[in-house]
Amino acid sequence: MLGIEQRRSLGRSRSRRWRQGQEGTLMLLIIALALSSLAWFALVFAPSSNPPCSHAKDTFSLSSHSQDAKDAPHQQDAKDDNMLGTRNGSAHLSVKDIVFGIAGSARLWRRRQEFVKLWWRGEEMRGFVWVEEELNSLSSSSLPGVMISEDISGFRYTNPSGHPSGLRIARIVQESFRMRLPNVKWFVLGDDDTIFNTHNLVSVLNKYDPSQMHYIGGPSESHSANTYFSHSMAFGGGGIAISYPLAEALAPTMDECLHRYPSLFGSDDRLHACISEIGVPLTIEPGFHQWDIRGNAFGLLAAHPIAPFVSMHHVEAINPVFPQRDSLDGLKHLTNAMKIEPTSFLQRSICYDLKRQLSFSVSMGYVVQVFPKIVYPRVLERPELTFKAWNKKEYAAEFDFDTRHSYKSSCRKPFLFFLQAVHRNEVDMVVSTYKRDEATDNMKRRAFCFSWPLPPHKVQEIQVISKPMNENWHL
Repeated sequence: MLGIEQRRSLGRSRSRRWRQGQEGTLMLLIIALALSSLAWFALVFAPSSNPPCSHAKDTFSLSSHSQDAKDAPHQQDAKDDNMLGTRNGSAHLSVKDIVFGIAGSARLWRRRQEFVKLWWRGEEMRGFVWVEEELNSLSSSSLPGVMISEDISGFRYTNPSGHPSGLRIARIVQESFRMRLPNVKWFVLGDDDTIFNTHNLVSVLNKYDPSQMHYIGGPSESHSANTYFSHSMAFGGGGIAISYPLAEALAPTMDECLHRYPSLFGSDDRLHACISEIGVPLTIEPGFHQWDIRGNAFGLLAAHPIAPFVSMHHVEAINPVFPQRDSLDGLKHLTNAMKIEPTSFLQRSICYDLKRQLSFSVSMGYVVQVFPKIVYPRVLERPELTFKAWNKKEYAAEFDFDTRHSYKSSCRKPFLFFLQAVHRNEVDMVVSTYKRDEATDNMKRRAFCFSWPLPPHKVQEIQVISKPMNENWHL
């Protein structure tokens, strides 16, 4: 047996070893944490052998893991919508499985048809523009067919602020279903001033089982609009996707349902009311954009959420999206970019040049912003408040998403490079060129801002070289 002193000595020895082991473990944890922190800072801030921002001579070149778009008109829409796989194991979804129901007006169609031409592909798509009376203009193969809505005079409409056309538009899904077109999986509703990215629309709908009831879309950007109508309602201008089984359930009950809601304002709230009676909730997809905004849409286009861009609406209510172009020409320029690489359209890449203290924020197919200081991603991901709400107010509280105010100092504002042209190189990478905006430089010059980090006489263009994103990146 051990003596008392031996046991005490053994106990002290074990205690020392335990403390030493604990201290060693703690030191290892501290070293590991320090190394991981250093690695993170190195990834975010330090240049590497393959830096995200590189420059040579007088042209900056940015490499990205997403793909941009092409400027010139192009007949090939990058990737065939028919080739998209499904997540739920059902058959491949094609754009031909969708029937579009576009709410139109005979009075406005001559002008609004130009917006539909920007995205409609007549040989591949099915759908109709629904108007209240016969059109004077001739139909075109580059546009969907025109249908005259059924008479709505038998329905009561008592809302003092709205218009009875809301009844007619609410019934588009019902009238479309009653046409009994073959092989339909989805009905997608929109307006004649809505622009769809149909490739991304198919990709997003591919996440859902079309044999189940689905009501998919997005709310308004306007807090006031969501509060007045509903935060759980899809706004039709941004697009509403209704699966075939839900349309099948709506069709026989729609008219009876509409008689119960004579006091509602428009079409979206009526459709929402009738779908709610069936018990189907809204599934929100952030790429459907109602765009209840006015004025300069730059802030939204330059900071799209990390989600496939599906649609935008109210394109007549915004300023031209590119400098020195009118409204329609600017939208053509933008949608030409969208058609070539629709998957990454308006997705953002952020990188830094620490030597010059520059921050680059790239909105694919639209603009490159170069900030003359380090601006962290948490700030850049918030849309700059360049626009007003639909009620013409421009306070941050008017919007149901994060925003940031523009820099008051002209010297802190970013240099802007807008999309000029894009081409595919020999290895099918997309090389897009962004040209420096003279108006921004003139504004900074008047404010006596130093431009030495990015002198105009040396840097007039920025090239972005990118490769395709995985089709399922958003899943």
